[in-house]
Amino acid sequence: MKKAMVLLSLTLGFVALEANQASAFYCEARGTTGASGWGRSSNPGQARRIALRECAVRTPRRAVCRIMFCNRD
Repeated sequence: MKKAMVLLSLTLGFVALEANQASAFYCEARGTTGASGWGRSSNPGQARRIALRECAVRTPRRAVCRIMFCNRD
């Protein structure tokens, strides 16, 4: 019974999270070396920052990441 309640709680949490992300901004960044990153947030500026940070993690030093596009889901 306890496992079922935990599973139900997790499922409802994921459904709520997914519903919240449905009206989010999605941005993709690409680096000069081909690395990429993406970010999703209800705030467009935050989505851009997340995408750039994810790209920067995969990019060697002195390479540049740029936002390629941002869409509202």
